[in-house]
Amino acid sequence: MDLPSGYTADSEIDNEGMDPVWLQLAAILVARIDAGRYPAGRAIPSLNQLVQEFGVARGTIVKATNYLADLGRVRAVHGRGVFVLPRD
Repeated sequence: MDLPSGYTADSEIDNEGMDPVWLQLAAILVARIDAGRYPAGRAIPSLNQLVQEFGVARGTIVKATNYLADLGRVRAVHGRGVFVLPRD
């Protein structure tokens, strides 16, 4: 599954939208990475911070970040966080 287009770093989750919530979140996080809000080598906000910001379940955040890890955009480090990987 590809990331949907049209999401920006400032987009909000649309619970009634065509795209699954976890995929919307993944697209927003990638937009933030691409915009430099989350630079390479740095951690994205914590699971709890993302839950609070987006108002979604923890499992939704985990699914989105796991998908980004599969795409090679982030790497989860147990006990430390999810870190942005440099682009090749």
